[in-house]
Amino acid sequence: MDSFNAITAAIFLPFIFAGLIPVMEKLLKQRVGWFAAATALTSFTLIGLAAPEVLGEGHIVQGSISWIPSAGVNFAIYADGLAMMIGFIASGIGVLIMSYSNGYMSQKEDLKRYYQYLLLFMGSMIGMVFSANTIQLFIFWELTSITSFMLIGYWRHKPESIYGATKSLLITAAGGLAMLAGFLLLRTITGSFDLATILSDPQVINAVKEHELFLITLILILIGAAAKSAQGPFYIWLPNAMEAPTPVSAFLHSATMVKAGIYLVARIHPIFSGTDAWFILVSGIGIFTMLVAGFLAFRQTDIKGILAYSTISQLAYIMTMYGYTTHHEPGIGVAAATFHLLNHATFKACLFLVAGIVAHEAATRDIRKLGGLRREMPITFIVASIAALSMAGVPPLNGFLSKEMFYESSLEMGALLGGGFTFLIPACAVLGGVFTFAYSIKLIDGIFLGERSKEHLPEHIHEPPLTMLIPPAFLALLVILFGLVPSLPIHTIIEPTVSGILLETAHLHVKLWHGFTTSLMMTIVTFILGILIYTRYDRIAAWQDKFNARFPWISVNYYYDNAVNSAKERAFRFSTITQPGNIKYYMTAMLLLMIALVAIPVITLATNIVPSTLNFSIAPYEAILLLLLIVAALAAAVLPKYLPAIIALSALGYGVSLLFIYLKAPDLALTQILVETLSTIIFLLAITKIPQKYKEIIPKSVLFRDLAISLAVAASVFVVLLNATQGIVAPFESLSHYFIENSLPLAGGHNIVNVIIVDFRGYDTLGEISVLCLAALGVYNLIHSRGEEQ
Repeated sequence: MDSFNAITAAIFLPFIFAGLIPVMEKLLKQRVGWFAAATALTSFTLIGLAAPEVLGEGHIVQGSISWIPSAGVNFAIYADGLAMMIGFIASGIGVLIMSYSNGYMSQKEDLKRYYQYLLLFMGSMIGMVFSANTIQLFIFWELTSITSFMLIGYWRHKPESIYGATKSLLITAAGGLAMLAGFLLLRTITGSFDLATILSDPQVINAVKEHELFLITLILILIGAAAKSAQGPFYIWLPNAMEAPTPVSAFLHSATMVKAGIYLVARIHPIFSGTDAWFILVSGIGIFTMLVAGFLAFRQTDIKGILAYSTISQLAYIMTMYGYTTHHEPGIGVAAATFHLLNHATFKACLFLVAGIVAHEAATRDIRKLGGLRREMPITFIVASIAALSMAGVPPLNGFLSKEMFYESSLEMGALLGGGFTFLIPACAVLGGVFTFAYSIKLIDGIFLGERSKEHLPEHIHEPPLTMLIPPAFLALLVILFGLVPSLPIHTIIEPTVSGILLETAHLHVKLWHGFTTSLMMTIVTFILGILIYTRYDRIAAWQDKFNARFPWISVNYYYDNAVNSAKERAFRFSTITQPGNIKYYMTAMLLLMIALVAIPVITLATNIVPSTLNFSIAPYEAILLLLLIVAALAAAVLPKYLPAIIALSALGYGVSLLFIYLKAPDLALTQILVETLSTIIFLLAITKIPQKYKEIIPKSVLFRDLAISLAVAASVFVVLLNATQGIVAPFESLSHYFIENSLPLAGGHNIVNVIIVDFRGYDTLGEISVLCLAALGVYNLIHSRGEEQ
């Protein structure tokens, strides 16, 4: 199997096998999770088939299948080092998560739905990272949002799950729409949806950076990335997403989906980096989020709550590093960010799985009720300690290496910017590391150290079954392996990934001991300050609680809840204002809008309001017909009773149909006759229920206002028609040329009117027919109901 077919199969296999889950559940019962794990393993293997070509030889696997050729969009694959790394993480962590779920999920749960959602999510994630064009990427991107919504809201009976799922969907999907707008602007600039085309042409990339739409395009795409990766003000959805089953949190909210935004930033890095806007926006969001989330983690008492804020903070690390850029050195932090991306997937997924074990065995995740479990769960304690110490940046684990690289790139970035940034950027990096150290130690201390609580915990607590223990233990082994032998991940996957981002071959030299460097000194300072901060941990948390209670309006959640909870009331107020119920107001608004949209531009652009080339010659029967139309219109307006007014209005409609026949448009005439007949019947049925004479007393002020509006509308229409007979006012061009030129080649019809109605306006015509049918059915029912009453 060639690489393109292997990757395509890896994308669609989870979708196909998700449909087989109900059948497999009947065969395997509660062991159906192993079928899902085998599916993930198959996808992992299929991606691995392309690894020698991409990671070994440095080639980019590309291929496409025709999809929407008229829009220049195909189903296309772009497999470079970056896509391969995220693809391996999504499928590899998927194997562990689905294996772990066999022990975690109760047999009473709806396992079919659970594993179907997981497989659909995994397929969406793999499809997104291998997408070669922005439209395909957007579709898979939003699929991850939808499947995430279903997984977070898996426990439908829990209001907290519904709240978290809704919040997640609203924020991430809205961010996705902003991203789509950015992609459309990028298409406007480059002329292509194809990422491979853009990335392979330096002239196109330069054109993007110099284009006037550069900044707005970058902002819109970054909104999508920040929303997905819980950065900036969009971070509020991730803590509430912790209501999902813990394996879901480990899969989506530590290893995969939250990294989609980071992946997007890395993917567009060659297009937008090397600019001041990129540095300010990407690094600015990253540093702000890193510090805020790290600080807010202190007041969390739920293990998953701490992990949620630590995930936000760690993702911000990566975002910050990808943002480090100058015009001459656009990729300062790329290697560090990419290595931390891989390391974070290992130690954070491990910690989430440990959280699931603790909750499973101790029946609580409240860190205030836990403690002293090291004696009853020694293996879990060791595994958790390895992962937490890696997150804290303690040597010789992999988190230490990538944190050292973070400090080195911060020093380099600060030195290149000079001035106050020389110290400010490294200081922010150290402060982020201090917070990380403190909450990492809190996890171990709060769960495993100290004295065991007899009041809040079950009497007997023990290690989980191997099904739940092996996946986090395997991840802990990776943490140690990547730390002790960094050349293994660096040469096999990090270098090809960095090469894919920088679009040039990268050679990295990462080792455990670099001597007494400045970054090592920063690490030592981090540990000292981290220990000092940890001694004040509870005081800081108490102060945060007190501050939050006193100033709730400072929280982003306050505004989210206010907006969502009051949406119904505000919609009611808005509809009350915009839909008062009196048809007169609707007509007034529409007519004034018509003047603003049509008449004012025409009058402004016309060289002569009254064209000098008007043709005043008219045949006698035309004059008679037009005179009858005018008389009917005036009668409809001034007659004092409903019945004569309706008859006059109908006469006007039938007169218009005669005009259509005279102008050789029999189809329009037929439509007009049908509509007029239908509306006349409806009017006649309706007026039998109301007084036959107008009783409304119109004040003079209202009368003059309505007359003024009527005259303005009439004058505007008159001016528009005068100019329309001379050809549409410049710069507007007639559409008739398009239909004349394309009716035969595109639709095969010589009758242009028929082609327009049937082909060019096919759906519009279908809609009109549907409306007429519904109206006719309504009339039939009205008549039928009257007959029954009699």
